[in-house]
Amino acid sequence: MPFRSTSSDSFPGERRRAYLRAALAAPALLWAKGVAFGQGTPAEPAPPLMIKVLMEELPPYSFTGAEGRPSGYAFELAKELLVRAKLPASFEFNSWARVMLRSRTEAQVLVPAIVRLPEREWQFHWLGQIASRRGTLFRLKSRPDIKLDRIDPASPYRIGVVKDDVSERELVALGLDAQQLDRSADHAGLLRRFFAERTDLLALNPALAPALLQQFGFDPGLIEPVLKFSDSRPSIALSLRTDDLTRQRLQQAWDAMRRDGSVTTIAARYPMIALD
Repeated sequence: MPFRSTSSDSFPGERRRAYLRAALAAPALLWAKGVAFGQGTPAEPAPPLMIKVLMEELPPYSFTGAEGRPSGYAFELAKELLVRAKLPASFEFNSWARVMLRSRTEAQVLVPAIVRLPEREWQFHWLGQIASRRGTLFRLKSRPDIKLDRIDPASPYRIGVVKDDVSERELVALGLDAQQLDRSADHAGLLRRFFAERTDLLALNPALAPALLQQFGFDPGLIEPVLKFSDSRPSIALSLRTDDLTRQRLQQAWDAMRRDGSVTTIAARYPMIALD
């Protein structure tokens, strides 16, 4: 009910002060409940903010498919997740360095495929694991002279990695330095340099290697694994600047997808994806 003006003479002493305190507090309480002060109708809820889904060209997780549309395992997971959470979204391809920069500095950013590493733990809200990964070094079959049985900081071999990619992080953590790592901006540059023999070894996930090489016009039959150097967890993550309500909606939607088998069903369409 709207407040009416009342003469101060009607309320002596403490009673008058209590009334004034209640009158001043009432508008804030009504606003917090979404009701316009002096009215009986709820205020219009704010529309949900647009989620920006940032991906790199990395088949089968995410890639440009037929008619220039996004495709891939991680793309399908993100699309289903956002439909369930009833959130509007845009999908963008960027270099991995750009994906990382924007996801650390912007709100409402979803990265549907990112490896969960100890140093990244505090940089994101982690919704859940989407696959398993094995970091592996490859050589050209024409280079049997390249032999490696462990990661050795004294090794003379140059290893090709994508800048800021999980392989770079893992190899640095294992003791390699800038002199041994040849950093490319993207996978296209990484593969060109490797097949031109400007690097000796190539750091890749063996589950992704065949599709990735074929996408950029290289024959997967020309390479072979030399050494596995890591096991890790590709996951789906949300930028820290995202508001709590949006995060909760996405987390609830993801948990439901895990419970009802939707994640497993989508993964089954990509045989190279290993969930465990």
